[in-house]
Amino acid sequence: MYWIKNGGILMYFILAMSIIGLAVVIERFIYFKLSEKDSFNRINPELRQLIEKGSIKEAIVLLNNKKASAARVLKDILIQYYKSNSKDPTMLEEKGKESAMVQIPLLEKHMWILSLVAHITPLLGLLGTVTGMIKAFQAVSIHGTGDASVLAKGISEALFTTAGGLFVAIPATIFYNYFNKKIDETINDMEKTSTELINYFRR
Repeated sequence: MYWIKNGGILMYFILAMSIIGLAVVIERFIYFKLSEKDSFNRINPELRQLIEKGSIKEAIVLLNNKKASAARVLKDILIQYYKSNSKDPTMLEEKGKESAMVQIPLLEKHMWILSLVAHITPLLGLLGTVTGMIKAFQAVSIHGTGDASVLAKGISEALFTTAGGLFVAIPATIFYNYFNKKIDETINDMEKTSTELINYFRR
């Protein structure tokens, strides 16, 4: 409350953006943590054994219990194979791409909000700096330079909003880049595992 009181009305907007950003960070952390529990960067021995035995239904059931994006892509490829009973690699590749296109928006969910928080909070801080300095100079024009406290109040408001904007923007930028790295790794896992599965059916 001290920061909000001294930073002026724009601090309420910065606070709101920080709460929204924090909510996105928590939601994305939970999403990626659940996915990591079933991390799929290659076809594991259990799944490979089921496929080699021709137990496609059992392989689909195994993958159905996994939350990883790569596992969902593999499941869709196996469902396509099971329904059509065809090892046509082109058809399976198309299914893999189609499934990946469904997963990517789930990976990127709410990321635009985090990007917005990272970009807009420094601008709010800058706006607060400008308005604070305007108030400071207006106070000087009215009261003169004799009352330093009046000038200090405007400058203080300017600095509080600048600092508040940066305090929110810096973590938001860090988390935005962290989650983007996670997204890139997951997309790479989807491509690698689906290629591995399709190459197996090419034999």
